Amino acid sequence: MATRLDETRTFVLAHLFLFTVVLVGFGRTFYLRPLFLDHGLSFTLICHGVLLTAWFGFVVLQGLLVLKRRRSWHARVAWFGIPVVAGVLVTGTLVNLHVAHEIESARSPENMFVWANFMSLVSFALLVASGIKFRGSPSTHQRLIFFASISIIGPAFARFAFWPVVGLGLNFAPAFAMAGMLVLILSAVAYDLARSRRVMRATVAGLAGVITPLIAGTALAISGMGYALLH
Repeated sequence: MATRLDETRTFVLAHLFLFTVVLVGFGRTFYLRPLFLDHGLSFTLICHGVLLTAWFGFVVLQGLLVLKRRRSWHARVAWFGIPVVAGVLVTGTLVNLHVAHEIESARSPENMFVWANFMSLVSFALLVASGIKFRGSPSTHQRLIFFASISIIGPAFARFAFWPVVGLGLNFAPAFAMAGMLVLILSAVAYDLARSRRVMRATVAGLAGVITPLIAGTALAISGMGYALLH
């Protein structure tokens, strides 16, 4: 039991890190927007931001309940995750479609964002569903949920490129997203190797669930097929 709680503590800390990335990454454009930008956000974007925040906060809370040995509460609170996940998927799709309508060329950097975001939603849905299916195995469940969170953390990392202290802008944003996600994935692999000298099947499944859709989305964006499909 102590070993299992140690692993849960590690994943809670990892999700706290992801939550911090979201708060800092979107701090300028969402949480502290009135301090940096004059114009407001659409209702859909506000809902999407609130639901994404709710997801990362929800996962941290669930981990803390397990650490406090409140498993009955963990099971009850889990039901609140269903509307949050559904809301993330619906609002994320609507936001992406809105951006897609504004893209004027297949060479626009927004093509990469749109298709990466579409594919990240696919990854998120599949990994959350897999995590629920394997909820009876805490080790597998925690890894799949962690990778589900990784799948939608890219835009938060991308926003670091826009912060005034960085000032690299849109062209470098995809690199920030890819680099951040890659570091997280490698950290999960390194954790498994350090802990048991092998990479867990759930980690391999999570890695495939994140990487495969992203590669497909990148290929669609770079080839121009994604632009043609959307328009």
